[in-house]
Amino acid sequence: MDTLAVGIRLKEIATKDTVYTNCAVLHSDSIGLAFEVQRTVSEGGTIENVVSQYLVPWVNINYILVMEEIT
Repeated sequence: MDTLAVGIRLKEIATKDTVYTNCAVLHSDSIGLAFEVQRTVSEGGTIENVVSQYLVPWVNINYILVMEEIT
């Protein structure tokens, strides 16, 4: 599998258990994909942006949708 460039925006990454949306590639190699997901969380009336980072082996990824960018 070819690697994905750092910073590439991904619309969706589906694993066996979870679907992540609006992701950014942090690292990609023959073993797996490291990416981050930013999301908005509301706790007790406070709204915050949360960034989570994940490392998922390729064998656990079902599919990836690359975000289309028009310039």
